[in-house]
Amino acid sequence: MSERTGVLFSTRDDLDLVRTAEELGFESVWAAEGQGKTAFGKLERWATVTDEIGLATGIVNPFSRTPAATAQAIATLDAHADGRAILGLGVAHPGVVEDFHGVAFDRPLARMAEYVELVRRYLAGEPGGFDGEFFTPERTAFWEAFDPVRSEIPIYNAALGPGNVRLTGELADGWLPNLYPDDRFATALEWLETGAARADRSVDDVDVAMYVLASVADDPERARAAAAEHVATYFREIPGYYDRVAAEAGFEGMIDSIRDAPTTAAAVDAVEEAFLEHVAVTGDEARVRERLDELRAAGVDLPIVRAPLGADREAVDRLLRATRPA
Repeated sequence: MSERTGVLFSTRDDLDLVRTAEELGFESVWAAEGQGKTAFGKLERWATVTDEIGLATGIVNPFSRTPAATAQAIATLDAHADGRAILGLGVAHPGVVEDFHGVAFDRPLARMAEYVELVRRYLAGEPGGFDGEFFTPERTAFWEAFDPVRSEIPIYNAALGPGNVRLTGELADGWLPNLYPDDRFATALEWLETGAARADRSVDDVDVAMYVLASVADDPERARAAAAEHVATYFREIPGYYDRVAAEAGFEGMIDSIRDAPTTAAAVDAVEEAFLEHVAVTGDEARVRERLDELRAAGVDLPIVRAPLGADREAVDRLLRATRPA
């Protein structure tokens, strides 16, 4: 059985790279959204130049679209891609939800639970109304003229904290952690198992699809520096989110140094080698492949590799070729 590997293109919308990912055998390609191009818009384009690779949102949030709008978008993508769509959801953070969309970041986990239930109702064509805390549609079915290719589409949740990971085990088809220290991973799998048990499910029913920051270069210091800049940028621009897990792993001092650094360069210097070893795979192709195998052995079903922020086209192409499924 061949390896399962996905790839995330965070801000890139490059059809040649998407074609290359499919040619190299990647299982799925994931499109981020944030405050740039919509994930659905990019994936619709990517569907026109591919035939087999899965097309996944990575991620869209439950605040910026109604459940009906997201169900319409993912069902439309699924129809255009002959059943290859994957819905990656995540509550995001106040920097996106409040600062960009202008919506209160209120009770995100309760909203997510209701959101997933409603998206599934729309896809399944359940016609009745829904009286929820956040959404109260009177009809949860598409027009008869639109019959989705699939009544069920895989839903992944990008969870970090214990409550959200448990929620993932309870209601999602997959878990999508990002910048998650591998030494905390075993504990998180216990949270996932607890959530699955609440719904009388097995944790094996939840696909663990981890974003893996991967930096490939023959010079190990160059590879490390690119990954460190990525981490420093995330912690400085998105405070109080990814860094919470890092703090729980014992890196509070590093986080403070990154935040307080006068420049990005100084922040990069504050990223500790020990932390990078926990959240990134760096080095030449052989070392990167070795680390990906270690993550699979630890319980990651689907590593989703991503290049560091700022990586040029050549670096991304090299990443694809270095991490292609065996």
